[in-house]
Amino acid sequence: MNPEKTAERTLVTGLNLETDVDTAMQQLTMTYERYSRKKLNAKPPTKGNKPVKAFHLIQSFAHGECSADEAHAIGMEWVRKAFGEDYQAMVCTHTDKDHIHNHVLLCPYSLSGKKFNSKWKTLWDIRNASDGICREHGIGIMEQLRSQPDHEPNSMSYGEWLHRKLGDSWKERIRVRIDMLAESASSLDDLLSTLEGQGYTIKRGKFISVKAPEQGRAVRLKTLGARYEESRLARRIEKSIANRKPPKSLDEIIDDVMQEYSYETRKLKFAKEVQDDWENLSQQLNIINSEQITSIGDVEGKLTAVRKKISEIENSIKAGEIEAFQIEQYSDMLLMFRQQERDYQSIADTYNESSSGDYISRMVTEVKARMSEQEKDKLRHLQEQKYEIYLPNDDNYAALAELKRPPTIDNYTMSYSGSWFDAEGESVVQKLESICNTNRNIAVGMIIKVGGTAYFVDTMGFKQIIGFEKPAVEKKSEPKMTKPRR
Repeated sequence: MNPEKTAERTLVTGLNLETDVDTAMQQLTMTYERYSRKKLNAKPPTKGNKPVKAFHLIQSFAHGECSADEAHAIGMEWVRKAFGEDYQAMVCTHTDKDHIHNHVLLCPYSLSGKKFNSKWKTLWDIRNASDGICREHGIGIMEQLRSQPDHEPNSMSYGEWLHRKLGDSWKERIRVRIDMLAESASSLDDLLSTLEGQGYTIKRGKFISVKAPEQGRAVRLKTLGARYEESRLARRIEKSIANRKPPKSLDEIIDDVMQEYSYETRKLKFAKEVQDDWENLSQQLNIINSEQITSIGDVEGKLTAVRKKISEIENSIKAGEIEAFQIEQYSDMLLMFRQQERDYQSIADTYNESSSGDYISRMVTEVKARMSEQEKDKLRHLQEQKYEIYLPNDDNYAALAELKRPPTIDNYTMSYSGSWFDAEGESVVQKLESICNTNRNIAVGMIIKVGGTAYFVDTMGFKQIIGFEKPAVEKKSEPKMTKPRR
């Protein structure tokens, strides 16, 4: 009933209550104490359920959906339709947010002593009553959203809402973990197995229950919300699989890795003796990419899970619990899990190396140190290569099509030179564009020469000039022909 939120309390109306706060409080207290046979301010019990002294309901409208007065009228109509004329309620319409909304305070007992019990069915009845009144007023954005085929209900109890707000909700932690794994899981069983590998307890039966590490008791998936019911979670995973990008091939990952290193390393062909290092790193990146590993904790969790599986199989074999016809199958599984263990351990080792120093820089240093002499010569040649910028002598900065004769070195003067190796880009055009971006004084009509090749800076990109360094040959004047005299 804050005056700043309720238009100076003009949007406050009571049903069987006065709008004065103190008077309304006295009326609510009398009704509650009469029918509950408890004092309103009595100390709550230490065990069992605490008594409900009032219900707080909120009715929200989309931005611009209705005026404050209409929202207030809808709120009063809603309370009368949902609870009847015999209950005590206070309707306050707030206008302090972008969306107008009603707050309703409801006494749990009617004036005749009937108690309102909050259950899923009664809450759905209240919602349906609100939707019906909104339809009559031509309002129904929320109802339209709920009617869409891809709409997924997302409701929760007040207690769960409060835990989420305080950040200590076990359910929310489980939701976050499931949402993350659903993006990479191949099936619901795969998701549950991964959860088990990360220390979660899974109980399978008529309903699937999950318990996080250190959590007191398990919770059913369906209690996490409609999106986490088994059938919907399976559909979410199927939809995620359809939208996923296919895992990158080894060659593609090697190309990505190459992009992260210095230009000289990218440009040169790696020596044969260091290919094993790069392939090992690429295989690690392939696993990280395909399994959506985002932290060292994920790696350690997978490593723990796969070692647990190896131990279980080995113990079963030693104890003679495996039938003869199953030995081959379990042996194959053991080989697969041991390979996974080596892969995860390799990733963990790489992480540990990188945490004690720059692992990538060290690998690049090793690659450079082990390059063949031929490759070093190529590198030195690249580093020594220069480019030169030429300006026209006559200040005629014209496009190539406007020149009367092909440009030659006689008509230009070299004004600047730089390192072709330091120019950014992979292709010649990219490097020329980088030079132009770096040297703002370059204009149409200038020449950029790299080695023995000259490029004319034209209105649309660059044109290679043939014979730029050859001096122009002046044409000899031919003697005039005169007619002989008769």
